[in-house]
Amino acid sequence: MALKSRLSNLLLSIAAASAMLVSLPTLAEDSLYTRLGGTYNIASTVDHLVDKIYVNRALNANPALKAVHDNVDSKAGFKVMLTNWVVQETGGPKIYVRDEFGRGKSMKDSHPHLNITNREFNIILIECLHTFYAFNVPAYEISQLMGSLESYRNVIVTGEKPVSEPVRK
Repeated sequence: MALKSRLSNLLLSIAAASAMLVSLPTLAEDSLYTRLGGTYNIASTVDHLVDKIYVNRALNANPALKAVHDNVDSKAGFKVMLTNWVVQETGGPKIYVRDEFGRGKSMKDSHPHLNITNREFNIILIECLHTFYAFNVPAYEISQLMGSLESYRNVIVTGEKPVSEPVRK
């Protein structure tokens, strides 16, 4: 009887462990780039996102951002560069490279002149989240994308101290 009870407990433990493993991503899971559907899907999403960001009144209250958004001649190129960055950032081909015109810089080097605040960074994250929902991006991929974007807060927010630093009175 004791053997039967131990065997039953062992089988229950194996079943529970198997259930947990099924819900975890495998070590050999496809890259985020692949799970998002590659360059064309990313480009469509970036196209939508940039259109939303360029007309966001709260973001355009920042004169430096407004100047960028008002330059309609650079919008298409920005979409290409952002698409390249997202492709590379998600594990796709390494296509985000610096060009002869100074584009393609690191996030740290390309944002200081914009004086982006935590509030503006949060607005951009919200626009990203709305876009991911609009394109029906699965929850697991959204969490990875949002985590990746959040990891850049400390280099993009230059208009004030990043939120991650405690505010002291």
